[in-house]
Amino acid sequence: AATHAQDKKKPALEVWNDLFAKREGKEHQFNKFLAERVKGLPPGKALDIGMGQGRNSMFLAALGWEVTGFDISEVGVKQAKAEAEKRGLKINASVGDVDKFDYGKERYDLVIGMYMHEYLTRNAAKVMAALKPGGTLIVEGIHRDINKDSLRGERYGYRNNELPKIFDRLRVKYYEDTLDKADWD
Repeated sequence: AATHAQDKKKPALEVWNDLFAKREGKEHQFNKFLAERVKGLPPGKALDIGMGQGRNSMFLAALGWEVTGFDISEVGVKQAKAEAEKRGLKINASVGDVDKFDYGKERYDLVIGMYMHEYLTRNAAKVMAALKPGGTLIVEGIHRDINKDSLRGERYGYRNNELPKIFDRLRVKYYEDTLDKADWD
């Protein structure tokens, strides 16, 4: 994964390792949108794409999900493993690249992609194939196109209705383009 704040001179891996090293020891709350969307879902197998320091993986594991997470940053994955062990939670965390990861076929009941933007959308076919029949995909990200009340979108992120178009083989249960503060700093 790369970031919008990525210094063009640094490889993505280096940028993420630096970011997670600076955030070590700081508590990062799980994603609230994720928490709302998983209410009522029976725990099963979950995949956390771009897990970073594991905030969402650990949240799901605490609810009884069997979680696999991966991230390009070995620093973030190491921190996730250490924190999960400290909390007594089991997560399968590994270093991996979104474009090379083996998503498998009908492997997961839940796939999450928080703030993964083009890294998620360019792997949409693999992600859809990885979902078991009736599985759920939960995505949150930055909006690219908003021009409401003089607000401008970002140069990265999702466009209006981009996700339903790209993940067109899935049935949409909830979708919203909204103005709100991102939970990713």
